[in-house]
Amino acid sequence: MAAVCEAPGRRAATGCFFEVGRREIGSSSSRASSRGISGSEGLIMRMNQYGQLGGHGGCVNTVSFSPAGDLLVSGSDDTHIILWDWLAKAKILSYPSGHEENVLHALVVPFTDDSTIVTSAADGQVRLGQLKQGGEVTTRQIEEHGDRVHKVALKQGSPHILYSCGDDGLVQQFDLRSESPTKLFDLLFVLR
Repeated sequence: MAAVCEAPGRRAATGCFFEVGRREIGSSSSRASSRGISGSEGLIMRMNQYGQLGGHGGCVNTVSFSPAGDLLVSGSDDTHIILWDWLAKAKILSYPSGHEENVLHALVVPFTDDSTIVTSAADGQVRLGQLKQGGEVTTRQIEEHGDRVHKVALKQGSPHILYSCGDDGLVQQFDLRSESPTKLFDLLFVLR
């Protein structure tokens, strides 16, 4: 697949975008897609910077698109979350995440009209931010690990079920409709 993406000219970019489409619908493995696209010199040479967004007071550790693709959410060492209109290159909203240490991951929960953001951080917490009318934001802790939580993942097709895994080796599942997480397994215990 890499050869298709590396061919010069318009066909190179078309092949890469075709590969991205194949990956999105599940007809190509992530490894094959990654190799084909990231190794595409033709595609990389055609890229240019669309814009620059400034607003965080520390290193930005996470950037992700909303499910519709029209918004970006970012998190930083400054423990703030910023919601961006990336096309207009404008900050929509900034709020303190409630985390005590660096925000490592943030994502907009699908099927919530971009009003629910889940974050994880170096303080071991997983937090839920609810955006209200008039720019008010409430946050609450929904899970806690014994160490850093680098990433959270949503169950595909569900806006309610999420998973977290921390440096403590614990994998947890949380249903946003309930009050407490479910411990799925402890990777450190399994490896002993």
